[in-house]
Amino acid sequence: MFSNGLLRAILICALLGCGKGPSRPVVVKIALLSPQTQASGEASQILQSTLTMAFIGLSDAMVFSLQSRRQVADVAPNFILEPIEDRSGFSIQIFDGPSQRHLHEVVCAVADCAGRIGDAIGVTPRKLSVVAAAVPALPSAETFAQSAARSPDDGTIYEQWINYLLTQNRREEVGRVVALALQRKWPPLERAQFDVLRATIEGDIPARIAAIAAVARAWPANVPLQLQAADALNQRRDFKSALPLLHAAARGEPGSFQVLSNLAYTQALSGDFSAALQTVQLSAATANQPLRSLDLEGDIRFLQGDFRGAETAFLAAADKDAAFELGRLYGKAAEAALWQNQIDRADGHMQRFFAVYQKGVPAGIAIVQGLWHWRLGQRVEARRQAESLPSIKPLFDFLADPTRGGPSPAGSALQALAQGRSAEAATALGEFVRQQPLPVGLRWDPILAVALDEAGKSAAACALLTNWGLPPSPDDWSAAVLWPQQLSVRATCLQKTDPGRAEQLRQLVVKVAPR
Repeated sequence: MFSNGLLRAILICALLGCGKGPSRPVVVKIALLSPQTQASGEASQILQSTLTMAFIGLSDAMVFSLQSRRQVADVAPNFILEPIEDRSGFSIQIFDGPSQRHLHEVVCAVADCAGRIGDAIGVTPRKLSVVAAAVPALPSAETFAQSAARSPDDGTIYEQWINYLLTQNRREEVGRVVALALQRKWPPLERAQFDVLRATIEGDIPARIAAIAAVARAWPANVPLQLQAADALNQRRDFKSALPLLHAAARGEPGSFQVLSNLAYTQALSGDFSAALQTVQLSAATANQPLRSLDLEGDIRFLQGDFRGAETAFLAAADKDAAFELGRLYGKAAEAALWQNQIDRADGHMQRFFAVYQKGVPAGIAIVQGLWHWRLGQRVEARRQAESLPSIKPLFDFLADPTRGGPSPAGSALQALAQGRSAEAATALGEFVRQQPLPVGLRWDPILAVALDEAGKSAAACALLTNWGLPPSPDDWSAAVLWPQQLSVRATCLQKTDPGRAEQLRQLVVKVAPR
């Protein structure tokens, strides 16, 4: 079983080390289960597995939740995540005084991660308290070295030694200690833990993913860890390697919607749509999530290119709760209708989305309406809405003229593409897409395909478009970038295998031409 010391070290190293701290850190405690609750043995095992996933996966969730790079630089090296003594949850210790001004953001980020974990096991996380605590005195590095020399096969010594170096901001020495530990013979699970840490320190992402997968295979009963390892493999688009881990998770938690949905997406992305739809049916029968199961069915059918079936599933889900996710089910139904060249029907669905969305986010309605007008070729109307709200004008300026660069982490790559530097753009966009979590990456695939096609790599562009991606959120502006060039590239790729669909897309290109 993962030891807390190694998990803490993995987390800290993933966040670029740990800085020096004063004697009184701020400690925030987050509970997944109330300490007053007498958890059953099964619940305790689930909680321990959950904490394991939190330790391994929380770093990315926290970093992406912080509001600025400055906050990441301030906070990341100066906090430690630890389990609460009664095993009811975990705490965050923020050691550095300047970092404590971002305490609220860190707590929100960790609480958000805890919320997702809690949803998976059917409990409600709650913030317990914010308290001051003294940092206990630590032995010196020399003491740890002497202990390791006396008891070289005691893994806890290496773990404590590594964490000591991290808390003293001596990250450059950690690799030597890990290498020393790896000279010993360990059981497979413990060995894999050290491999995870070594790969994290060295920044070797493929090795880190392989090591986490090895830990998951050695610990098949730990469902959250199976999901964590499968997610890492999926992000690298190694879908077939992720499938055994997800099947193990499904055996461990039968009827879990989270597990079954991850399995269905991965089966679809590996090309086995028949198995994916069978998993959707299993979710509908056992997961007690009828709306989400219909939404899942819509996504799988969309990936398959069965847009009529996807549209029907999204609308059936919306019938159960029109306000779900601010009406986005209507937006997804509109996307499915649009790809059938049914613009009027798509617009009708989108108007229903606007009516729901405006009630929840009145300040954002101009953006989603403007993006939709833009994609339908109604550029004048889209710009009119942008001019009425200065805060969104730069976005539409960028859509109108990508050569100037834009408000996006991929802005420079899109600028290069617009300026005719297609090979440079394809390389930069490829790197950008690889860094995105899967749903986001899938939505950028058509844009990358345009860059590859214009760089003379048509085969690579078509290979990227073997599935249809997922319907973008209506407020996701990336769907409007290089539109309708994306449709033209897809039509070209489909010409040999599905000429009817290719012609349908070419007709759609004509309909959404800028006007």
